[in-house]
Amino acid sequence: MSTALLSIFFVVIGQFLNASIVLIDKYIVTKTTVSKPAVYAFYVGIISGVVIALLPLGIIEFPSATVLGLSVLLGLIFILSIILLFTALKAANATDVVAWLTAFSTISTFLLSGLLLNESLPGSFPFALVFFIIGAVMVGHFRFNRKSFLLVIISGILFGLSAVLIKILFQHTTFWNGFFWSRMGNVFGALILLSFSQIRLGLVNTSKSVGHKASFLIILNRVLGGVAFLSILYAIRLGSVSIANALGSLQFVFVFLMVFLLRHKIPDLFHHEFRPGHIAHKIVSIVFIITGFFVLFL
Repeated sequence: MSTALLSIFFVVIGQFLNASIVLIDKYIVTKTTVSKPAVYAFYVGIISGVVIALLPLGIIEFPSATVLGLSVLLGLIFILSIILLFTALKAANATDVVAWLTAFSTISTFLLSGLLLNESLPGSFPFALVFFIIGAVMVGHFRFNRKSFLLVIISGILFGLSAVLIKILFQHTTFWNGFFWSRMGNVFGALILLSFSQIRLGLVNTSKSVGHKASFLIILNRVLGGVAFLSILYAIRLGSVSIANALGSLQFVFVFLMVFLLRHKIPDLFHHEFRPGHIAHKIVSIVFIITGFFVLFL
C-alpha cells in the first residue's frame, strides 16, 4: 500500500472514531450532570495526562523550546476549541454541528497549510474540496442561532490551525515525542481553566453529583479520542495535512449513519435530526462528500 493510501486509511479510522466521540459528547453535555462545557473540557484535557505512562518506555525526550512552545499553544487551542464545540452541541443537532465544523476546519487547514507549510497538493484537491464544502453547506440548513453558528465557525478554524501546528511539531521531533508533549499541552490547557472561579465551583459541584455512567462515558470517550488522535496524527505525518483534514468530512457521514441507527433508541436526543424535508438534504450532502472522496482518491 502506498504512503498516500495508508494515510487515507488512518484518516478514515480516525474519523469513524471521532464520529462516535461527538455523539458521546452530545449525550454527556445534554443528558448527564457534566453539562457545563468548560467543566467537561477540563476532564477531557486532564485525562490526556495518561500519556505519562509512556515515560518508562524510554521513547520520550526532553522537549526543545520549539516543541514545548508548540505543545503549550496546541493545548490552549484544543481546550478553547472543544469548549466552543461542546457549547454548540448543547444547542444544535449533532449532524449540523459536525457538517459545519468540518467545512470550516477544512477551509482553514487548506489556507493555513499553504501559508505556513507550502504544501504541494494534488491537482484534484480543489475540486474535491468544493464537493466537501457543498456537502457541508447542504446539510447545515442554516438552522443554527447566531451564537451557535459563530461558535462552530471559530471552533472549526481552531481545529484547522491545530492540524497545521501538529504537522509543524512533527518537523521538529519524533512521532511519540510529539504525541506525548502535545497531550501534556492539553493538560496544561486544562489546568489553566482552574484560574476561573466559576469553573472551579462547577468542578466541585460536578464531582459531587457525577454518576458511574457519566464517569464511564468520559473515560471511554477519552480512550477513543486517544486512538483517533493517534490515527490522524500518523496520517498527517505520512501525508498532506490538508488532505487529512479535508477527509474530516467523512466524520459527518459516520455521524449521520450512527444517528439514524440510534434515533429510536435515544429518540429525545436524535429523532428530531430526521425531520420531514431534511432527510433528502442530508442524503444528497453525503453523496457530495463521497464524490469528493473519490475525486481526491482518483
